[in-house]
Amino acid sequence: METDQANSTLPKIMIVDDDAIIRAGLRYAIKMTQKFEMVGEAPDGEIFLEMLKTRDPDYVILDLMMPGPDGTDVARAALDIKPEIKIIVYSSLIEKQTLVNLLDLGIFSYILKTEGFKEMIQALQKIANHQPFFSSELLGEVLRNQLSPKNPNQFSERELEVLIWMCKGLSIDEIATHLFLSPKTIAKHRSNMLRKAKVKSSLELILWGLKSGVVSLRQISYKDGYQKEWSLNNDYYQDSP
Repeated sequence: METDQANSTLPKIMIVDDDAIIRAGLRYAIKMTQKFEMVGEAPDGEIFLEMLKTRDPDYVILDLMMPGPDGTDVARAALDIKPEIKIIVYSSLIEKQTLVNLLDLGIFSYILKTEGFKEMIQALQKIANHQPFFSSELLGEVLRNQLSPKNPNQFSERELEVLIWMCKGLSIDEIATHLFLSPKTIAKHRSNMLRKAKVKSSLELILWGLKSGVVSLRQISYKDGYQKEWSLNNDYYQDSP
């Protein structure tokens, strides 16, 4: 299967999808970004996992609905083989439990096939800059299908207030301005929440807050559809120090 060895200093990426036309489209999108090196593609999960034993991709674009093993199982097995690999789910599937399982696995990004070619290129540009990308429609599904709170009293009132502002897309400095506190204080609250929620990044913390129900739709003024008052797809989610 074809690879592009144009620039070995670029992050390496693989494509796993059973549709040859989609693979061709993804190859073109990747080429357009000029920010990745293609190191292979596979038509199903079994072939991909076998290839992963001898290849060293940094990213994989993974379809969920292919012949053979379930896409979530493929993602889990890939992380067992190469824990540092960043998985970009690319699928038309939006299913509550599948989404929760994938988030718990620690997938890096989730792009819906309905987003369109332009959005795919924009997503790959962000991903190449180490910024996770989750499709807007998918985020709406996360919010519409919140789970029961695991421990609604885990955070202090101030920590919860900071988390709500984070979910609205504000940076550490912006939250500090709104709450009349120092950025150092806000960063400390964020650090405490990461520890309590047992997650490692702002993105994981926000997704944990949303899917657990600790943060509600009303609190972040969420608007259904593509018109929203917040976004996870902005520059802030290169974690603030």
